[in-house]
Amino acid sequence: MFKLIKRVICLLLIIGVLFITLSLWQGGKPFRWVGKKSEKAGEVIKEKSEAISKEADRIKEKTEQIKDATKKVTKGIEKTGEKIKGIRGKKDENEAKK
Repeated sequence: MFKLIKRVICLLLIIGVLFITLSLWQGGKPFRWVGKKSEKAGEVIKEKSEAISKEADRIKEKTEQIKDATKKVTKGIEKTGEKIKGIRGKKDENEAKK
């Protein structure tokens, strides 16, 4: 645990020294560069997330259409089965009378 704390403190000191050195040497130029690059990365991430969300919406729509079609087919099969049972039931009654 103490090694972790020691490493974190050393890392913070190194980062602080680098910040001061860069500030004295080049001013705010490197920090502006990082800001611009992260802004561009943010735009790319936003565009890609929009594209992914549109694709997900399209997939959900297709899934809903497939579910609806499956329900319609299932209802049609059930109705056909009931008709067949009705027809077979009449034949079975006629055969039972003989």
